[in-house]
Amino acid sequence: MSKKMKTLIFGSLLLNVLLAGVMIGDVSHRFEKEYVVRKSAEEFASKLPKDKAALFLETVERIHLNNRDDFNKLREAREEAMKILSAPEFNESAYRLQVEEIHKLRSLMKQRLADATIELAKQFNQEERSAFAEHLRQFVRHRRHSSPPPDESSSRRETP
Repeated sequence: MSKKMKTLIFGSLLLNVLLAGVMIGDVSHRFEKEYVVRKSAEEFASKLPKDKAALFLETVERIHLNNRDDFNKLREAREEAMKILSAPEFNESAYRLQVEEIHKLRSLMKQRLADATIELAKQFNQEERSAFAEHLRQFVRHRRHSSPPPDESSSRRETP
């Protein structure tokens, strides 16, 4: 085999390995959000008494199931809004209606989360509510992929 042929085969193998790595990495990140949510919920639940842990996990699962259909509708509404936006003729009223639908769906999902938080807070004592508040702070920070909060000496930190 010539040197050129060996180089081509080696290059092809290397590119295939890289492509496989990219594909595997992409697929693994598609499931990451659900895994992170479940893991985070289970970690918090492990710090609660058994009855309240069961209530918390049941509530998280219920919210997830209730929001699943609306999340799919939200995804479809976004796609439709992008179609309207990229159409040859821009239809402002159709776009506004679609954006309004997106806002309505987001609001409904957030309201369900707020209602569930209130339900849980009624069942928790003050210490558990404090831990729950901290869990929610950490969860939101993780979801936004932001860096850890600045330390107390940071000049960017606002005072309440």
